[in-house]
Amino acid sequence: MSLFWRLFLGTVVTLLVAVLILAFAPVTVSARASLDEMIVLFVGLAVIYVVHAVIIRRALRPLAELRQALSDLDTPRPDRTVPVRGTDEIAAVATAYNLMLERLDLERESSARASLNAQEAERSRVSSELHDEVGQSLTVLLLRLEMLGRVVPEDLRSEVTALSEVVRHNLEDVRAISARLRPGVLADLGLGPALAALCNDLGRHTGLTVRLSMPPHLAGSQELDLVIYRVVQEALTNVVRHAEATAADVVLREDVNGLRVTIADDGSGRGGIPGTGMMGMAERARLVRGRLDVDSVPGSGTTVTLTVPQVAMTTAGATR
Repeated sequence: MSLFWRLFLGTVVTLLVAVLILAFAPVTVSARASLDEMIVLFVGLAVIYVVHAVIIRRALRPLAELRQALSDLDTPRPDRTVPVRGTDEIAAVATAYNLMLERLDLERESSARASLNAQEAERSRVSSELHDEVGQSLTVLLLRLEMLGRVVPEDLRSEVTALSEVVRHNLEDVRAISARLRPGVLADLGLGPALAALCNDLGRHTGLTVRLSMPPHLAGSQELDLVIYRVVQEALTNVVRHAEATAADVVLREDVNGLRVTIADDGSGRGGIPGTGMMGMAERARLVRGRLDVDSVPGSGTTVTLTVPQVAMTTAGATR
């Protein structure tokens, strides 16, 4: 039934109720209505208004749901679709909205994937340039300084040695940055060794104690592995920069509901500061139909949780 006929019939029913009340109610109205008669009239009018309001509200409820859904259009949630009731104009609009929402989510996912792929390609390019150009230049400089240290006078040898140490540290930093930009161990050995190397390198360079716990085998695709790696990497980077923590725990757990990745620190609770890093992690989570939650408690640390549903894990395992 169309919206017009639902409203029209609602009005007809309301008027019919009013006529029946006037026709069969044991109430008379004098030429000059008394107080009791006025009360009865107002009560009857109130009943008619309530009946009419209930009928109209019921008829317009799908429009209210659609309006609320439209206001939440930019919020990526799985429950943004609106229920389709009946076959009237509102049901047609709700169906069209749900189809539009599905297309929008697909386009948003495609755009995000293209953007993140471009980021990974740029990371790979910068990593190669650092390794092949800057790294080689520093290596040559280090070799020449070592050769120079053998021939310079004794009073200058300590200066050359100190300069060699500076260059050696810079070379190690360049190699570490190159590895963070393009984790070759992830592609070569898989997620477990890549996360272990990430935690060990971070602990060695920053002094942060990072404990890793994960099952020996995880069913996932290369895309899922990269998402997990980047989320852990960004979360630990935030711990080092903002949390003032001494230790962090990285825990991966897989069960019948899916995969849960938790990064928790013992810092000041400032590791979950919103920014481009958090936005990037949330965007990566959505690529694998996952969700990113950040829980910061002042003085008690920050917990970042990536949750990937089982359906995404199954799809990932099939595409490996």
